[in-house]
Amino acid sequence: MSLPERPAPRAGGPALTAPVDAARRRRSKGRPITTGRRIGAVLVLGGVLAAAPTAIWPTDVITYLAPGSVAPFQQLALWSWGQVADVVPGLLAQGIHFGNPTSLVLLVVALLAGLTASACLALRPGSDGVVLGVAGTAWLSATVTANLGQTAGRVSSGLYGDSNRIVPTQTSAGVLQYVAVGLLLAALGVLTGRPVARVAVSGAASARRWAGGLVHRSRTPVDDDAPTAPASAPQIGIATMRDAAPGSRPGSGAWSGGPGDGWGDGARSGVGFSDDPGADPDHVRPPR
Repeated sequence: MSLPERPAPRAGGPALTAPVDAARRRRSKGRPITTGRRIGAVLVLGGVLAAAPTAIWPTDVITYLAPGSVAPFQQLALWSWGQVADVVPGLLAQGIHFGNPTSLVLLVVALLAGLTASACLALRPGSDGVVLGVAGTAWLSATVTANLGQTAGRVSSGLYGDSNRIVPTQTSAGVLQYVAVGLLLAALGVLTGRPVARVAVSGAASARRWAGGLVHRSRTPVDDDAPTAPASAPQIGIATMRDAAPGSRPGSGAWSGGPGDGWGDGARSGVGFSDDPGADPDHVRPPR
């Protein structure tokens, strides 16, 4: 007896019997990035590159013109992280130069966090990459936005003088700082747009239900003259009180136990109480 030969699987057979392409599966696992994450990673990387020059070059320059001349008497360069330096040192006996190293360190750390966020979005699959990417992007965007707001606020507030002989200008690094803020905020919008939209829709639906419930309760008429349900009468037990029979012995109970117990063959003896209204027709009912 010979066993039948197993037919070879056809090329166009079912998917369960088709051979598995291991190399293709590895390639598909190595590219788990969705379209939204690709765009977000590129935007974050662009924001890092646009914000990096602010750590080296000034973003604004304030020029003080000499009286009766267009030549600069003094020029102050402003960095977004707090450094102020005189860029025309030969015109003054002692040039101005002071900075904020702590703020510079925080800016560098934020730039590294943004670079890490871009790498996590591009290379780390699953929710870990999204969480790390959003966290690093938010950190960098907050730092760059705060530095931009502080520098622009100092320049526009007249802290360095307010005169027609004072001319503030913005450098290329300052322009790139605005570009960096725009790219980072756009990246946050791409990465968190769908969750924010779902939360907004759910919150709007809950608010509509809550408002509808308030309107329904306010339109329901309240009748003050409507009869109220009568209160149920309290359950009071019925007691029976009897006088002692002549010749009975007190202190041994209200009723005799029966014939032969020595107390009178069923006769009443002493004072007794009963909760059973049918035990004695001569009972005294309490008032209702």
